[in-house]
Amino acid sequence: MTEVSVAVDVPAGPDTVWAVLTDTEAYPQWNTLLSVRGEYAVGETVAVRLSIPGLPSVPISPEITAVEPERALRWRSRLFGIEADHAFLLEPRADGGTRFVQTEQFSGPLAGRVVERLERRIRRGFEQMNVGLCRRAVELRDGPPQ
Repeated sequence: MTEVSVAVDVPAGPDTVWAVLTDTEAYPQWNTLLSVRGEYAVGETVAVRLSIPGLPSVPISPEITAVEPERALRWRSRLFGIEADHAFLLEPRADGGTRFVQTEQFSGPLAGRVVERLERRIRRGFEQMNVGLCRRAVELRDGPPQ
């Protein structure tokens, strides 16, 4: 199994980070990696457009495997014979902030080779989304600019 994981410390509580993560209608304002249509509910399939930097956008239809408000959102997808388990994890910090971790585990006969070729791009996509989520959470925490 091959894994890519990227984390960011967000200076906002898990409630705010969760609100940003689950407000898929607002994704176009901050999320360059994903667009999502559907409901984040266990067993549901959502329509996702994945835009990894430097590659064509691809549609995927992951099944939601876990929804733990203010803690975790997980889904499983399959693309080109590669199975991917994606997790968005929210870890409360002692300072009142949140460590937001985005991780994906890839499996299947081609997973190692494909991820080896694309890991930098995947990681960059995760980083861009994490930065966007962080900025959006700070905006929500602080309210609109005066």
